[in-house]
Amino acid sequence: MEWGIINKENWEGKTTFDLPIKRWDPLSTVKITSEDFGLREGRVRYYGHYSYISPIRGTRPKGFKTEGEEKEFDDCSEKVLKKHLDVFSSVAEGEQVYNDLGLPVGDGFTIIVGQDEMRRDNPFLGTPHHIEKVPEVNKALTLINRYPSMARIVDSEVEQDIKDKLPSQLKLSMGINLVTISRHFYPSLCFNLIPTDVLFGIFLSMKAAILYCVEEAINRDYYDIPCMPFFNIGTKVGGSQPRIHSQTYIDLNMDGHGGRLEGYLQAFKEMGDDCHLCRTTHGDTDRIILNTEFWTFYTTGSPVRNYHIRFHPTEHIRRFSQLKINQIEDLAHALKIIFQALDDIEIDKNRNILFNCCPYGYDADFHMFADIIPHEIIGGAEMADDMRVARKLPHIAAREIRKSLEKYLK
Repeated sequence: MEWGIINKENWEGKTTFDLPIKRWDPLSTVKITSEDFGLREGRVRYYGHYSYISPIRGTRPKGFKTEGEEKEFDDCSEKVLKKHLDVFSSVAEGEQVYNDLGLPVGDGFTIIVGQDEMRRDNPFLGTPHHIEKVPEVNKALTLINRYPSMARIVDSEVEQDIKDKLPSQLKLSMGINLVTISRHFYPSLCFNLIPTDVLFGIFLSMKAAILYCVEEAINRDYYDIPCMPFFNIGTKVGGSQPRIHSQTYIDLNMDGHGGRLEGYLQAFKEMGDDCHLCRTTHGDTDRIILNTEFWTFYTTGSPVRNYHIRFHPTEHIRRFSQLKINQIEDLAHALKIIFQALDDIEIDKNRNILFNCCPYGYDADFHMFADIIPHEIIGGAEMADDMRVARKLPHIAAREIRKSLEKYLK
């Protein structure tokens, strides 16, 4: 059920095992009974642990067919930029592209939500199509993810049949999965090769597409919408494609939110007008990595991984989509040099960037923040609870990163 489309044609011959499912864990899920955060009445909501179970995710094309192909990007020299083709090449070039063996790479079909900031296809479009070649001057495209964890459109012809066949403890997962790519190929593991204006373009396209999707969702009577923008950089942290790209999960199930987000919401509620991110010195500045005009980067005092970096805008805003042009431009520059500084001290290049935001429709105070989390193998104790056994003192990690940053700040 590619592109999150379920219709009469692709449902025929399928079973409920082929559907994208959202399932809450009954042993770690709590029904939301309070009136906090202004959630609409009339729906049962939870917080806790849930899973998106989507068989089509297993059919995603692999960007690296062999270990040798992945190692081609290890040196991050400019030669890796030359004529590299991936599944997005046929989309961006507006025509079928072929590899050195004469085999097609991708098929060029897509649903394009945004071209830089410009709105293109409606986020609820039901027919993938070819597009014309994207102009060279464009920096980024936002597409509907072809292999999503959620259903975006369910035809009325099959909707009731699906509901009748699904067991009562399961529900069809509804939402929009976006992927934002650079117009030209730049390897995600090589931030030294990614121009700042391309990173800026990716963030700008993400913002515009998120706003477009949420507006259209609200027009279709969806509300209380968690939105999760993130980057999976490298295969070890979920990045199946080598091209720099972000993803955004827009959950339209209207059934609550995860346990970690609940913790953030409750923490900010308890702070009231005394926002921790607005007033903290982050360990009397010894954990600060970089202060820019619009952002603060620091090593968190209770890291999820060693060298875990947290950052937030100096302005008290709630969501990624509220960022202004100058804030986005500043963020792109800062992330580029911080990633290069991490590379220079040999921190694993496989990293996640997670943007933590207040869901749309929630009446909650929240200061948007984000995490850069390098890949590490973790143990059983860390899987058993929401905790981490770290070896690197955060202020020492910050000192190492600051020293590595010096040459990029001159």
